[in-house]
Amino acid sequence: MRKNWIKVMLVSLCSLAALAGCGSGDVVKIGHQPTTEQTILAHMLQQLIEANSDIETELVGGLGTTPIVLQAMENDDIQISAVRYVGTDLTSSLGLEEFSKDPQEAFELVKNGVAEKFDQAWLPSYGFDNTYIFTVRKDIAEKYNLKTISDLEKVAGEMNLGTDSSWLERPNDGYPAFQEEYGFSFGQTTPMDIGLVYKAVANGEVDVVLAYSTDARLQEYDLVTLEDDKHFFPPYGASPVVRNDTLEQYPELADVINKLAGKIDTQTMTSLNYKGDVEQLDPAEIAREFLIEQGLVTE
Repeated sequence: MRKNWIKVMLVSLCSLAALAGCGSGDVVKIGHQPTTEQTILAHMLQQLIEANSDIETELVGGLGTTPIVLQAMENDDIQISAVRYVGTDLTSSLGLEEFSKDPQEAFELVKNGVAEKFDQAWLPSYGFDNTYIFTVRKDIAEKYNLKTISDLEKVAGEMNLGTDSSWLERPNDGYPAFQEEYGFSFGQTTPMDIGLVYKAVANGEVDVVLAYSTDARLQEYDLVTLEDDKHFFPPYGASPVVRNDTLEQYPELADVINKLAGKIDTQTMTSLNYKGDVEQLDPAEIAREFLIEQGLVTE
């Protein structure tokens, strides 16, 4: 769900090459992808674990895709994935083409599947989803009283939708399936890079865009997200994942990590991303400030 994949893959391969031959030893390694969101959460885990146990940790960044993270986990190059997303693992790691869109059922499916296939523990969600979401300017939301995607039906024919081109063609959770599920179409669709949709809708170049639910630019441009009231988009609940042999070696680890379970909702994660992407604050400091506010670590 992110751009610049060639660059990301090169960084990922270099990271794995550097890790080759290095076992876990006495250090638990926390791997993460090179996004602001994953970097912040990896720092949270590191600080939380070290503050609440005698376990020594190390961060391993630059793991560009879920398959790269999974490979590092299987090789024991890392023992914890800082963040994995339900929908991504169901389709990528487990290779499922169809699955329940009910968040709890999807969670149980990925939890059981990852345990059986990879001997990894999918821990409880941080509390947020990083999924697709329809987004409009505040004045448009107020003008047409838009709160849910279904509310768009009465005005969609007059609207120009901005979205990444791949979504327009995807069969299962793309535009054709959306039209069938919600029963309406937009008057015009404008394909564009996903990174450009936020500014485009803020500037009035398009009327509504398909965005990511925790992207900092939602807050930067003061945009309004619409509830997916028919649960069309797959659930992308975010959780840490740990090797089971690591949990056996450190029995206290799961309880420590689970202190973050349910503590970060979508709005909070968006605000944390804003601090990193827009205010350019240090991810480690963002993580520490949040943990202190939650009473999970002391100053």
